[in-house]
Amino acid sequence: MTSAVPVGSRQLLLRSVLLLALLMLSGIGGASAQPVPAPQSAALRPPVAVKGWRYELRPNDVHMFLCEKPECGAQSRVSYRYYSPGTAMTLEKFRDEQTQIVKVLEQRTPGQKISILGIEGDRGTSVPRMFKARRLMVKPDGTNEYQVSGMLFGARGAASVISSSATEKSSNDNFAQFVVGVMLTLAPASR
Repeated sequence: MTSAVPVGSRQLLLRSVLLLALLMLSGIGGASAQPVPAPQSAALRPPVAVKGWRYELRPNDVHMFLCEKPECGAQSRVSYRYYSPGTAMTLEKFRDEQTQIVKVLEQRTPGQKISILGIEGDRGTSVPRMFKARRLMVKPDGTNEYQVSGMLFGARGAASVISSSATEKSSNDNFAQFVVGVMLTLAPASR
């Protein structure tokens, strides 16, 4: 089942993301988007970090975070990567790419089955906007992994954010924690 955010709801979506960011930054609710202590080298400092997650810089400038607290779910991980401004994508192209990603991931691991639970996003081309796909991956051993894969578009560039966890709730919650900070880095430098 797929749905799209109506054009008139874009401002409401943006306000909701910004409100969530303020709540997280202030520590209200269960989430906390406080910066983690800086790694040994300033070059290893991620643009966005969330307390309770261990950071690793992976190849191709992928910022990987591994859960280190019970609230985010054992073995949960979130990664993001930035892209240059002007990255163009439509909801239809995102939907097609998700179908291709599922095929590639299933071929990579024989016996793995992946279902797309939903794809949503704005059909427009203006910024800010976000596309999001939710997937269920059933591994060959029968264990489940829920993933949320999003593409974010802002005035200063684009980013992909992927959250994986054993439960759908923690995958969604972890995605929300990181997507707020990443979206803020894509916003115009001054308003």
